[in-house]
Amino acid sequence: MVKVLLVEDDEAVRDMLSQMLIRASHEVETAVDGEDALSTLQDFHPDVLVTDIIMPKKSGTELISEVRKNHPDMEIIAISGGGRADPIGYLDLSEDLGAAVSFAKPVDSSALLMAIDLLVVRK
Repeated sequence: MVKVLLVEDDEAVRDMLSQMLIRASHEVETAVDGEDALSTLQDFHPDVLVTDIIMPKKSGTELISEVRKNHPDMEIIAISGGGRADPIGYLDLSEDLGAAVSFAKPVDSSALLMAIDLLVVRK
């Protein structure tokens, strides 16, 4: 079982992705933004962080930078709808900051599950 921290400010997207991960037999904790995620990381030590990029309080790019600095071995997957902009720029930046994989929203469930499996196997 892979431990996943899912960070997503949109409740409907967070619930959908969380249920999909649980059905795939992953242990899932959720956070609503980067600040909430950093707090959750104090007690929950995931194998994989899946984070949205555009969020209130602390963005996904800020979160990725902090996680990469404090948890260098944690696998990170970035997801973004891009807000009003094209998500590709945000996703490229996320990978530059340390995300192993990135996906534009809507996220293909099969691709996300495959990425999680591949990232955890390569450890």
